[in-house]
Amino acid sequence: MRSNTSSPSPRAPAERGRPREFDPAAVLAAAGKTFREQGYHATSIDDLCRSTGLLRGSLYSAFGDKRGILLATLDHYGEGVVARLGTALNAAPPGRDNLREALLEYIRIAASLAGLHGCLVTNSAIEMLPQDPEVSAKVQCILRRMAGLLSATVIRGQACGVFNAELDERAVGTFLMCMLQGLRVLSKISEDEHERRAIVDLALRALI
Repeated sequence: MRSNTSSPSPRAPAERGRPREFDPAAVLAAAGKTFREQGYHATSIDDLCRSTGLLRGSLYSAFGDKRGILLATLDHYGEGVVARLGTALNAAPPGRDNLREALLEYIRIAASLAGLHGCLVTNSAIEMLPQDPEVSAKVQCILRRMAGLLSATVIRGQACGVFNAELDERAVGTFLMCMLQGLRVLSKISEDEHERRAIVDLALRALI
């Protein structure tokens, strides 16, 4: 007697690269680490798949392409940079010694997070600018926000009589931001805390 029960058809294989749910912050942090370690041009999509744990389809669906991943990573990284600097600067009342310790604390935290691979903002600027206007805009925005936080700190110090009231706070903010980014580059080759302190002390003398 012929059975009317048909055998189940084999399950279709999962679509390669099908998008799946993920934590964007964790993915962008992992991608940023890879870009810092290898540079943008030397990083492949396969590298990003390995570091983020996502398939190509998920990455393409979320960010478009490798350049889109870099742009999103810069946004994420920049928010962290600005938040850490703001926290350090706002943790203490205005004062030369307080600003000194805030800058050193920011550098210590940033260096410990990045290790010898440096700052993604600085690395991207060196590798991608001026050829890529979108990356340039992202980098400029982050650096302007950092300089703005530093300028605001200088203004508070000027109001309290701690810093020279005749100084252009915007120029001083940009000067201090350049000093910080320079120390981020230096931290790739040196972990000498005394050297960092000497540089910060020298920079702060210009504010008196």
